[in-house]
Amino acid sequence: MIVYTRPPYPSYMLNPETAYPYVLINAYDESTLRYVTQQSAHHIRSVLLDSGVHSIFHRLELREYPGGYQTWIERVYSMWRRVASLVAESYVVVPDYPADYENNPIADNVERTMRNIEYAVKKYPDAKWVIPIQGKKDDVASVVKSFEYIRDLGLIGRYKYVAIAPTCTTHNIRFLRDVAIIISKRVKQVDTSVKIHMFGATMKAWPHIADFVDSTDTIVGNIWCKPLIGKMCTKKAEKEMAWRLFLSKLSKFNTARGR
Repeated sequence: MIVYTRPPYPSYMLNPETAYPYVLINAYDESTLRYVTQQSAHHIRSVLLDSGVHSIFHRLELREYPGGYQTWIERVYSMWRRVASLVAESYVVVPDYPADYENNPIADNVERTMRNIEYAVKKYPDAKWVIPIQGKKDDVASVVKSFEYIRDLGLIGRYKYVAIAPTCTTHNIRFLRDVAIIISKRVKQVDTSVKIHMFGATMKAWPHIADFVDSTDTIVGNIWCKPLIGKMCTKKAEKEMAWRLFLSKLSKFNTARGR
């Protein structure tokens, strides 16, 4: 299972000994584009461009993408074209809406996500879109219903990556396992070449989902510092320590699975 993330500093990407091959960048934070340059591109196997959901809907507690959904879709598409010119295996997530942030619940998140998907694939059909399968928190049935809508639009196979949500805030391992199994089975019934991503799955969930999804993502500098070193990272040395610990745990996980 691939874990998209990024090292604590863009300079890591210039050295083959410290570069990370699966890079996560954030459409809200343009500074993350510094991880994908002409100098670093040959160290990168794949890039995942996230729409900035956590920054926009959790930290800022906005109800809509800045400038409106059409403007934001244009933004992520333009950023994708920039990174795709450097790394061919670059994917971009259709901007979606979460229902699992307690400080900013969005009741019609599924409907608005579907609207964005339809707009994005029609307006920019050439992008390597990751199609988000949204739902309600810890509600497998709602995610399955979204999958069926996306399937009926003919997008499974037309686009080679789908992403299961909402999965970033939950600690319900049973939900994560069950939704991974069900969506994997249904996707493969349509097209076995389509890859499956799960947004922000915790490390505790990895053993329960890794057989059913191709990738997940995380931000080591934020989420992982406290569980890895016991406190939030505020100093360069702490961020570097957390990164090394993360890589060690990821390596042990993959080795245990024979990867």
